[in-house]
Amino acid sequence: MKYLFLVFVSGLVLFVSAISASIQGILIAKPIDKLVISTKRIYLPSYPGAYNPSIIKFKEGYLMIFRYLPSRYHQPWLSCIGAVLLNNSFEPISHTQLIDTRFNDKRTFSQAEDPRVFSFDDRLFLIYNDNMEKMYPSLQDRRDMYIAELFYLHKQFFISDPVKLVHESRYDTVLWQKNWSPFVWNGSLLFSYSINPHEVVIPDLSTGICKRVYETNRALSWNYGTLRGSAPVQLVDGEYLGFFHSGTVTRTTSSDNRDMWHYFMGAYTFAAEPPFELTKISPFPIDSLEFYTYSSYEKRVIYPGGFVVDGSNLYLSYGKDDSEIWIATIDLNALKDSLVPAHEIQYR
Repeated sequence: MKYLFLVFVSGLVLFVSAISASIQGILIAKPIDKLVISTKRIYLPSYPGAYNPSIIKFKEGYLMIFRYLPSRYHQPWLSCIGAVLLNNSFEPISHTQLIDTRFNDKRTFSQAEDPRVFSFDDRLFLIYNDNMEKMYPSLQDRRDMYIAELFYLHKQFFISDPVKLVHESRYDTVLWQKNWSPFVWNGSLLFSYSINPHEVVIPDLSTGICKRVYETNRALSWNYGTLRGSAPVQLVDGEYLGFFHSGTVTRTTSSDNRDMWHYFMGAYTFAAEPPFELTKISPFPIDSLEFYTYSSYEKRVIYPGGFVVDGSNLYLSYGKDDSEIWIATIDLNALKDSLVPAHEIQYR
């Protein structure tokens, strides 16, 4: 009996150790690691510390939108949107500029966060979150989503007067409106408001009022935090493809095995027709050796902001540790093969 007890205890210790190793090493040796072919950092000398980029095909190269904090340590609430053109090697080829988002409303300086660029009706648009009412907002103050058309004229970027997006039934109950993911269906602009449940809303771009049109739910059990939208969603090979982010406190080699917030990234797909039910999802965070490395920042962050599909490659723009801009070249077929049916994720 004593021997059996010792065997049981030994087995329990090994099991707990395995679970702990899995939690601490969730970024290591996963089957989907090889889908990231390469990574490249983009550094903007005029705006050091720029981060959370979004990209789209533009002319012969790419247009990249990013977030920049002019006074990160003294006025961290100041947050601007910037733009620059890139060539096919993702090298800057234009003047890098900040975009004015305030127009007639001068009550606050820019507090625009996490811009994403997308195309709709052969026009460029930006979506981002902001607070236009209060300087230096606290955690108890609102953040709202805004949409604006983006123009490029005489080598300068500017936007139309932003329209605040108001969820018809959730605006009063959700203080921070963030992470809406735009996609185009049948000539209409829609937003993936949340991933699970997958709630889809349609905006009236003249008033900003958004109505829920579809909602589906999956019994998902993702172990790395709440699923939140990130990059604009695109129709790829008969399904909509998007990237999400999530956050949780864990420890990894990049955090010196100390508990720290880590923001992870994954991919998901949903049906090409209403009600746009989730079909597949990453079973683990997408990882690369260049993603999570040691830094002095208080978090470890990978935040996907946009992607372009070119043949068998997918070029994903992402922010690292709220201070760097990167492009990952991803094998599209390997990415699709890595996804599992959404209904299976609950067993992992």
